[in-house]
Amino acid sequence: MRSGQTYKSAAAVLAAIVIGGAPSGIPATPQPVTSGDPFLDLTIYDGDWTVHATHPWSGAPAGTVEHLRSRCRRFTLYFACEQTVNGKVLALIVYTAGETRGRFNTRTIAPNGLAGGRGDLSIDGSRWTYLDKPPPSLTGPWSRVENVIVDRDHIRFEEFQSADEGRTWVQNNGGTEERVKRQ
Repeated sequence: MRSGQTYKSAAAVLAAIVIGGAPSGIPATPQPVTSGDPFLDLTIYDGDWTVHATHPWSGAPAGTVEHLRSRCRRFTLYFACEQTVNGKVLALIVYTAGETRGRFNTRTIAPNGLAGGRGDLSIDGSRWTYLDKPPPSLTGPWSRVENVIVDRDHIRFEEFQSADEGRTWVQNNGGTEERVKRQ
């Protein structure tokens, strides 16, 4: 996993907002490829979200509803999202296209300019899985965030951590995100 709580929180925020894994009972449905733009699917993150998490990302007491703002933009070879939770900027997540469609490299940059190691995002239909692990020269826990995109306005997420390089995983958070409708 990335070093520092800011990286963990930011990665969790983004992953939860966008993407998918194997949470409780929502089947993954293949999404049709609608464009040659590798970043098109990532645009789902852009906007304001209400987040209900077992362990709120801000460190607030359990049951606290949080507000996530994800401001995203596509560039030539990059896609980036600035993540703000309850008005506090947590991180900038930068994506680059991977070797195949639905695979991305990620990098989380904290407001102080420190960046975590390279992470990976795999999109498989409605299931989006983020994997973060320390660079080969460092040791530390790995993290995985699994999101299920229920629809364009609803995401279910689960967060996991591994102390043994991904052989076993322990769930440490979960919840839902719902897009805030503009009026």
